[in-house]
Amino acid sequence: MQGPVLLCGAWDEGPGYPRTAALRAALASSGIAFAECRAAAMGQGKQGLLRAPWRWPLWWLADRWRRRRFRSRLRQAIAAVRPRVLVVPYPGHLYVRDVRRLAQVPVVLDLFLSAYDTAVEDRRLFAAASLPARLLRWLDRRACAAADLVLLDTPEHAAHTALLTGLPVDRFDWLPVSDPEAPMVPAPYPEGDGALRLLFFGTGVPLHGLRTLLLAVAQVETVVLTLVGGTASDRAYAGELLGRRLLLQPEFVDRARLQQLLDHSELVAGVFGTSDKVARVVPFKVMHALAAGRPVLTADTPAMRRIAEPADGVFYVPAGDVAATAAVLAALAGDRARLRKAAGRARPVYDRHFAVARAGERLVAMLGQLQEHHP
Repeated sequence: MQGPVLLCGAWDEGPGYPRTAALRAALASSGIAFAECRAAAMGQGKQGLLRAPWRWPLWWLADRWRRRRFRSRLRQAIAAVRPRVLVVPYPGHLYVRDVRRLAQVPVVLDLFLSAYDTAVEDRRLFAAASLPARLLRWLDRRACAAADLVLLDTPEHAAHTALLTGLPVDRFDWLPVSDPEAPMVPAPYPEGDGALRLLFFGTGVPLHGLRTLLLAVAQVETVVLTLVGGTASDRAYAGELLGRRLLLQPEFVDRARLQQLLDHSELVAGVFGTSDKVARVVPFKVMHALAAGRPVLTADTPAMRRIAEPADGVFYVPAGDVAATAAVLAALAGDRARLRKAAGRARPVYDRHFAVARAGERLVAMLGQLQEHHP
C-alpha cells in the first residue's frame, strides 16, 4: 500500500460513533499517512429523518448546498495531499458520488450499513414495495456503484449487500469493527458473590431483541440486570418485570463509564432479535465485551460462529428463544467457575479478530490490492 490516504465525506464523530475513529487507528497502526476533508455531519438527526420520508425532499435540497461547499474544499485537499486512495467513511451514501467525480485514484466507500437493510429489513419502518423502500434501495445501489471498493463489517453482510444492490460481489469486502479505546489489559474478573451481574447496553433496536432478554431474566431470580439504553417503553417494561433486580443506567453513557460497567459485570448480553440481519453482523457490544475480557451471551448466528465457538468465551442461544435464554442464564448463575473460565478466553478472541492492528493489516492489504488493479 502506497500512501497517503484522504478521508473525505460527512462522517459522524464523537461518542457513539466509533467507526471512523477505528479507521484512523487502523491506518495509523500500519504506518499509513492520512489526511481529512470533512463536511458537517448529521449526527443524531438522521434517526428522525429516516422515519420521516416526507422531509427527504427538503433535506436533499439543503444538502445540495452543503455538498457544493464540500466539493470546493475537496478539490483543495486533493491538490494539497495528492492522495493515492480516497476513503469515504460511514455514512457516505450522499457524498461518495461527489468524491468519485473529483477522484483520479481509487475510491473506497465504508458503507458499513445499508440504508435499505436498516430501515426495511431490520427496523421494518417501511414495506418492501413502498416508495421510501425503493428509494433507499436505489440510494444504496447508487452509492456502491460510485466506489471501486465497498466495505461492510462482516463477510455475511458484504455478500448480502452485493445481493441487495445487484452489483458484482468482487466490489465488496469487509473490515471488522474494532475499538481504539479498548483497554490494553482487561480488568480482573469480579468475584462472583450473590446474584449474577448481567450487563445490557444498546439503543433497543429490533436487532437487539431486548424484550427477549428481559423476559428471560424475569424467570431467573439469581440474575441482576444493569440496563444502559433501550427505548423508553423498554425501560418502563424492564422496571415492571424486574423490580429491584434492575439497575437502570442512563440512556447513553460515555466510553469511560461504559468501561466501568463492563469491568463490574460478570456476563454481557449481545443480541437476541429475530430479523435476518442478526445472522449477518457482529455487534459493537459483543466486540466491547470481548475486549474487556467478559464472556458474552448472544444469539447463535453464522457471523458469530465464524469468530467464536462456545469454548471461546461466548454462550449461544437460539435467537428470540426466551426459555432457552433463561435456561442458560440459570445454569451460568449457578456455575461461576464456568463463567470465569470463559472470561479467560474472551480477550484472545478480540485480539485475533478485532484488534486495531488486525484491522489495520486487513485494511492496508485491501487498499494495496485495489491500487494494483486500478488503471
